Amino acid sequence: MKNLLLLIFFVVACRKETVNPTKGNIVEAVYGLGIIKSEKTYHAKAAILSSIEMFFVSEGQDVKRGDKLFITDQGAIDRAPFDGKITDIPVTIGENLFAQSLILSLVNLQNLYLEVSLEQQSAMRLRKGIKAEITFEFFRNNKLSGHISSIYPKNDQFVAKVLLTEWPPGVLPGMSADVAFEVARKQNVILVPSRAIANGHIVIQRNTKRKKIKVQIGLADEEKTEIISPELFTSDEIIYP
Repeated sequence: MKNLLLLIFFVVACRKETVNPTKGNIVEAVYGLGIIKSEKTYHAKAAILSSIEMFFVSEGQDVKRGDKLFITDQGAIDRAPFDGKITDIPVTIGENLFAQSLILSLVNLQNLYLEVSLEQQSAMRLRKGIKAEITFEFFRNNKLSGHISSIYPKNDQFVAKVLLTEWPPGVLPGMSADVAFEVARKQNVILVPSRAIANGHIVIQRNTKRKKIKVQIGLADEEKTEIISPELFTSDEIIYP
């Protein structure tokens, strides 16, 4: 009896998991992480060695175009070039400032876009106009739509600029979102789980015969892969490696 139980346990343990191919639709996408940016950002910097005599604004304050921002010890008054919000004042009144020292940052919160960093291979598959699906962590149950307005290199990286049809309330520059770009779609194709493919091969069992075959794959998503050839049937059993 004990030997029989050991034999059953051995057979069960050695039995590999199987799955049948399915027919269905598949969408292949390229994924990236997007950071919210503003089309209008103003960084006021010192032109010469100087200091600030007075600030007319504070961090977080909304300003209108033409509003006074600060006055230097030289008597120069800086004004807002557009409507926006003061996001940074890293210096204090009377502090010695060297040329190009940052004095103040102003950001317009109405003209936003997503800057999506891409790998080289992903960038080569995308183009202007491709649709994007955007998901924010705090807005997880709602998927927003957008499109690529341009793709360009930036600091030895590749970037897609994505415009949204609408923005969720409360978003600010610097926040992030998950972005999926649809690059291809097919209907009614043969699909197998991606993890069933090992080194370009799958193991199938058909009519009690088991064999390892090389496959030509097509589209793939996060879970499934299209098999172009050889022909598979939904009655075949795919054996996981």
